[in-house]
Amino acid sequence: MLTYSKYPFAISLDDYSKINYGYRINIESLLENSKIVKLARKRLEEAITKKVSPLKNGDSTDDEVYSFYLSLAAVKATNSMIALDIYAKAESNRASYFIESDNEENLIALGEFMGLKIEKELIKMPWLINNNGKIIYRTLPYYVRINDYLKIAINAQENQFRLVNSFLLNGKVYLDMKILKGLLEVGVEVKIKNISKDLEVGEEFSFFSNEVLRYLKLAENKIPLGKINYDAFPPCMKSFKNLIDKGKIEDESLYQYIAFLISIGIDEDELSNVIANSLGISPNLSRKIAKGFLSVENISPYRCDIMKKKGLCPQDCGGKHPVLVYKRNVKENSNK
Repeated sequence: MLTYSKYPFAISLDDYSKINYGYRINIESLLENSKIVKLARKRLEEAITKKVSPLKNGDSTDDEVYSFYLSLAAVKATNSMIALDIYAKAESNRASYFIESDNEENLIALGEFMGLKIEKELIKMPWLINNNGKIIYRTLPYYVRINDYLKIAINAQENQFRLVNSFLLNGKVYLDMKILKGLLEVGVEVKIKNISKDLEVGEEFSFFSNEVLRYLKLAENKIPLGKINYDAFPPCMKSFKNLIDKGKIEDESLYQYIAFLISIGIDEDELSNVIANSLGISPNLSRKIAKGFLSVENISPYRCDIMKKKGLCPQDCGGKHPVLVYKRNVKENSNK
């Protein structure tokens, strides 16, 4: 039996909630669950920036299934095929970890879920002749019908899935375990994209979709995520941080500092703390403001030349943009 914590895409959100709780859960209602939202954020961040979703998302099958569907809904809300391609591939990479060690029965069940009927029929075929003139045979214990095979294999880029490199007999494509597992991994990617087509998302997901686009931008610019490296800050941002610590920062400088932090991947909790300390407001209010900033599309601090014109640059560091200076400094520090 398939384990949905490993393969959350193998059951619909409606079916999962109905089987386990007796009623259907609206996908928008997942936005009200702070734990699931937090897990989905982490799932998206790692999927897009690290190209593989976390192996463990939460403590239960509920956490895994709900965070998967909430993440996919956020990706769908971006209307970005790039985001969907990356996310589906990342979830496929995650699934490959479990596929590699799963048993034959579950692999066959996973294939059936994808519309890939895997049959067992062992054949041996001459494969090569070694230096001693002995024929080496290749054992192929499974087959799928060619039409089913092509529905998935056509989406693969690897040469091993091309028909010219496969063994065909009577409309059957014969497979060994390695090729079978690889085909299932491609099938996961295809299945997730198909699930996305059927998802209906509303404006409630706009803030989440903007976060996805921000992760895409960070990945594109190769900004390292994780703990913020304050030592790598350009002089202007170090100056703004000092002003915040002294409680003397002005609105324009604070906005530039916040825009910079968002551009280098700060998370909601840390940004909320920065805003609370800067403005002397309650954590609840600062969190609402942080969410507002994070929902702004393409937020970015001034270029260095504008910083200089506005008198916000305390020291010429030779950069063109604070984010690029940060990226350069992080790289230099990592090479020391």
